[in-house]
Amino acid sequence: MAVTTAVTDLFASFYELFASIVNAAWTIVHSFIMGIAGLFTGVFTFFADIFKGLFDVVGGVGKFVTGNFVILGVIAAGAFAYFRFTEQGQMQARNLGAKSSAVANKKTN
Repeated sequence: MAVTTAVTDLFASFYELFASIVNAAWTIVHSFIMGIAGLFTGVFTFFADIFKGLFDVVGGVGKFVTGNFVILGVIAAGAFAYFRFTEQGQMQARNLGAKSSAVANKKTN
């Protein structure tokens, strides 16, 4: 009876060895395939996050402008009134105009 048990255990060991080798090969192939799939998924996620961040930035600027439209309008009206109705602002406006016309009227050979 000991010989049959030994032979049975030997074949069971060969089966476990073969199953272990097949399982290891499957694990390697599966890990490789999942790594490639993870790489492509990561690339798509990367570009999606870039575009999402870009839209968030553009949307944030748009929300700022629309949220502060009245305040920005008051600041622009104040700057316009400063340059239009004060003597110092008119001098600055003339100086800016003189600089641009001086450059435009510069004599060249």
